[in-house]
Amino acid sequence: MKEDSNANSKYFTVLEKIRATRIEYGITQLNSGYFLNLGESGYFKIEKGKTTLDLKRLLSILELLKISQVTFLKS
Repeated sequence: MKEDSNANSKYFTVLEKIRATRIEYGITQLNSGYFLNLGESGYFKIEKGKTTLDLKRLLSILELLKISQVTFLKS
């Protein structure tokens, strides 16, 4: 199914964007996990797509990165 493949590709693009922004801002996976009440490995699994990123966690990550949802999704 091409639509599923496209959605999957976009999902991993979002995860990569989160990772790149986190690194750019000098925030570690450990700090990110702490902010989300997760261990470092729990956060790592989100960035790698091994744990599904739900909307609540996405919004929390954007709060940590101090990026508005609109800005994040536009770029």
